[in-house]
Amino acid sequence: MPQSRWLFVGAAMAVAAVVVLIATLGRVSSTATIDVSPSPSAPTPDPTATTATTTPSALPSATASTPPTTPEPAPSRAPSTAPPRASGPPLLAWAEFLARLNEDRSTVEGLNAALTTAAEAQDTDAVKAASVDILDFVDVERDWLREHPPAECYAAAHGAAAAMLDAYGTAAERFIDWTTTGGGLGGLPALGDAVAAADTARAAFETFVAALEGTTCPT
Repeated sequence: MPQSRWLFVGAAMAVAAVVVLIATLGRVSSTATIDVSPSPSAPTPDPTATTATTTPSALPSATASTPPTTPEPAPSRAPSTAPPRASGPPLLAWAEFLARLNEDRSTVEGLNAALTTAAEAQDTDAVKAASVDILDFVDVERDWLREHPPAECYAAAHGAAAAMLDAYGTAAERFIDWTTTGGGLGGLPALGDAVAAADTARAAFETFVAALEGTTCPT
């Protein structure tokens, strides 16, 4: 594979890695019409006619009636559970969130450097190892976010961070998939998937940055 192609791969994943944390600092009602027209008038009896005694029928005809249908109750739904929120002062939780991002900068820089170096050296084993390290990092950060629910004021940024980590991990997984192909022309489809996943990670990062920039927590 040409060196330029490898450099592109390294650059694509490098961006997906670096951007993860470094730049984050800086109803109608209806009515029924009822027919109420009077019934036709009964004919006037002829006074000259002989009155006959009429014997009523022993049993009047009966019309079978259908009992009203009782609508079945709608299936019960479990009440929705509100997402967890930080129990302390919002500003302190927000500061802790930002501090975590800052602490992760050096780790992300190291992950990025390892992956970029492996790609430039065309070392599939090293690419795989670096991608596994990225997955480990993602798992740790997911756990931290889960254990540190946000205050309402920065819930959007917290959720965007989780989505970004998911995308970041997916990109690493796709690069691992690529390393199993042995490279070459046979590995191009997997390589394309990896680059596309890296692009998705960049888009997730941009969403995260926008969420951070729009965050204001009360003092």
